[in-house]
Amino acid sequence: MLINLSSKIITYIFLIILFLNCSKGDKVSPNITIQTPLENESFQIPTLFYVKGLVTDDNLQRLEVDIVSGNSSSIIQKVEVELDSSHYEFSIPLLIEDRLLSSGSYFVNVKAFDKNQNVSSKYISILLNEVPRTLESLFYITSANDQTYIYELDSTGSLQLKKQINGNHKFSIVNSRHQYLFFATDQVGESIEVNGFTNIWDISTGPSLYPLFIDVSKTDDGDQLHLVTGDGRILSCNKNGNIINNIYSNPQEKFGRFNIQENIVLIESYSSSLDRDLVVYFRESGIEKQRIEIQGEIIKIIPVNNNNFTILSHFLNDSKLSTYYQNSNQLFQEIEISNCLIYDAFNRDGEIVLTTSKGVYTYDPISKNLTLVNSNLFFSKIIFDELNNSLYLVSVNELWNYR
Repeated sequence: MLINLSSKIITYIFLIILFLNCSKGDKVSPNITIQTPLENESFQIPTLFYVKGLVTDDNLQRLEVDIVSGNSSSIIQKVEVELDSSHYEFSIPLLIEDRLLSSGSYFVNVKAFDKNQNVSSKYISILLNEVPRTLESLFYITSANDQTYIYELDSTGSLQLKKQINGNHKFSIVNSRHQYLFFATDQVGESIEVNGFTNIWDISTGPSLYPLFIDVSKTDDGDQLHLVTGDGRILSCNKNGNIINNIYSNPQEKFGRFNIQENIVLIESYSSSLDRDLVVYFRESGIEKQRIEIQGEIIKIIPVNNNNFTILSHFLNDSKLSTYYQNSNQLFQEIEISNCLIYDAFNRDGEIVLTTSKGVYTYDPISKNLTLVNSNLFFSKIIFDELNNSLYLVSVNELWNYR
């Protein structure tokens, strides 16, 4: 009995020793040293710089070099180098010429792998400065006799006709990020590249008895264009004109003016001139979240913060300025301007500029203070200059700079 027990103990000890011997192996990750670029070194796009350094390990297999944004998305083609050594000095050129990259902090990421699946990773923070924006062209649009004409102002100050489009002009928007102009008339909607003025893509809804296009906006990064169509839809298009999202109105309802935030969409929905609601939809799913009845036609929806909005509307011959509280779904009228129509409005640094039939006003949505700036000037449209953070006011045949 004692002999058998001793044999079992010896066997167990042998198995434990054998297991320990088998489990031994290379658990040491490669060592990475980065010499350049330096931490927080700054580069102006376009740029070419070298990532230099040293990696060591008993069984090196592969080296990867990449540049990533703060959310770990790659901004260049990853560089991979196959290795079969214990020591490798690297000097890898990286070219960054993407004109769409924004200024900010990015990271050079160097990864080293050995043949035993051990991995090391090292990050160096760098600062990239975006390609400077410059004013390339000024465009002027006119409509007459069911035709829209697009002119470009040349270096001599003369207007050159660039394109003629069927229909009367409804609205237009410039996408500087992707270098195209989108023009909507009551017949067609076209995206046009700015150099040769050729059509890139278009939105076709076919013949109808209602206006084809109602309103337009774009995301801050310019990657999406949002269009309200007369058949009760909100279309979201990517830079190539592909429709990536649809929001549909209820049957027998049509859409009016809208405002798109990160997660929600606010839009006027109506079944008649008297039956109108302000409706909130979830942006991605297109499911209705809530609605509230409104009096009159909405002219503009302007965000004050993430949850509060200034609603500009007409009822009969009067204009109303109201505050909509999205969290509680409540609408309160703040100011009424009698015998006045609002033509356009824009929120610049917390101050809303209004062009009306009574002149130019400013409105502070926090203090609810309305100020008449000029009662002798009348403008139909406000244009925001993204490059200089300036506002331009358009009358029939004049362009004014608002300071």
